[in-house]
Amino acid sequence: MTASERSLGIMARCQGSHFVDKGYYKKLTLYGRKHGIRVFVFSPRQVNFSTRMVKGYEYRNGSWHAKDFPIPAFIYDRCFVGPSYRHYKPFVEKLQNDRNITFLGHGLSGKWQVHQMLVKSPLLAPLLPPTEIFSYPVLHATLQKYGAAIIKPMAGTHGIGVVRIKEMRSGYEASGRNRDNKPFTRRIRDTAGLKSFVSVFTAGRNFLVQPYLELHTPNGTPFDVRVLVQKNGLGKWGTTGKAVRLGDKRSITSNLHGGGKATPLTSFLPLHFTSAKAARIEQTINRVAEELPRFLEESHGRLVELGIDIGIDTAGNVWIIEVNSRPGRTVFRMIDDPTAQLHSITQPVRYAHYLMKERVGG
Repeated sequence: MTASERSLGIMARCQGSHFVDKGYYKKLTLYGRKHGIRVFVFSPRQVNFSTRMVKGYEYRNGSWHAKDFPIPAFIYDRCFVGPSYRHYKPFVEKLQNDRNITFLGHGLSGKWQVHQMLVKSPLLAPLLPPTEIFSYPVLHATLQKYGAAIIKPMAGTHGIGVVRIKEMRSGYEASGRNRDNKPFTRRIRDTAGLKSFVSVFTAGRNFLVQPYLELHTPNGTPFDVRVLVQKNGLGKWGTTGKAVRLGDKRSITSNLHGGGKATPLTSFLPLHFTSAKAARIEQTINRVAEELPRFLEESHGRLVELGIDIGIDTAGNVWIIEVNSRPGRTVFRMIDDPTAQLHSITQPVRYAHYLMKERVGG
């Protein structure tokens, strides 16, 4: 096997040597090195297809060093989708279409596309909140039916741009996080004011509408369950860890980027639900963790890992809120789960190693 066939490129958004998740990539590099795999970080915009070289960054002797590498045979896609993704997309697609390159997994395209795939599963469909593409008439109908609705960007992350709109006696209340991830609450007097607010707020981006679900504890703390599922060194799916993310009471989401905390699932459920209900909830979550990755992969194509965000409403109903193909790992450090933390870092390298052996064997 050549050196480039033993290399794993982490594709990320880099501004020079500035890129997020350096701590995680450092651990991936060190773990890869132990197994004879050279790991480096690169931007898809730095690839020279005519020379088959790419400018990347490798962690060596305590710091990151810039270097020119042959295009790696295996790519771990960590290029987060957001408003600026359009600058990277053509380069990413060119790499995806290159016959000599294997992606560990292909990123999911957006919340609506994922919803359209999952709704075809008899097991998963009942756990999906009713979801529609945003338009003012759709929002108005949702408010009339449920009294409160959520609007969320199709391609958003970290709870940014998620807003709850609630009917009040004197009009409406909109609360959530703006584009700068700052919490806000606004009183709106009438339908004309609501129409004007949502048209300005959603301008230039695609949004979804869902009924607002009561995904909080009895004292009003918003929470959700993050389940990390990953492929292992045998190419099989497994659950790496489960943790509850608790948000700020003033917030409607439980995202850690909005100042949330984390706690283990097993100790959290008995505090808020009867033992029978807690057991049923955990059973449903385990079923989702087993079924969802395989089902999604059949429609979407190869995946390497997924962060599944699960909501539990005040009645104990389980809901699939979001699925992310580029999940974070902070939550397992926060709940002090060393096994989940270790697996969350090592599994992508183990899976890359499995694919390398497959390529040689096949």
